[in-house]
Amino acid sequence: MKAQNKKARSVVLAPMSATAAELLHRLQQEAAEAVAPAAGTVTLPPTGALRASSSGDGTYISAYDSSFNNSISLVQIHSRQSHTRWSGTETRRDANGQRWQRDFRAVVDDFGDLVEVSS
Repeated sequence: MKAQNKKARSVVLAPMSATAAELLHRLQQEAAEAVAPAAGTVTLPPTGALRASSSGDGTYISAYDSSFNNSISLVQIHSRQSHTRWSGTETRRDANGQRWQRDFRAVVDDFGDLVEVSS
């Protein structure tokens, strides 16, 4: 394979007026503020990599970090009554060590996605 000599490229923006630049700056700032968490919001860490297994009685999906402080588990029991229903538990710890836990139910929708439903 022949090596190619590539020149570094720089991004050149179209010239704009000071008014347009100010408007662009304000729009970028508003977009950044819209995605930032509100004051007092608790941000929970992500879980680890997803793991799945199956046995004669059910299908199991879980994700957890190395400390097992942040995890999510789902189970689908293989029976006629609950074949399309999943049960789950989610546990996480925030930066202050506070434990957050919830139980939830889910079903597979018409598009094949697992979606949470009210219990």
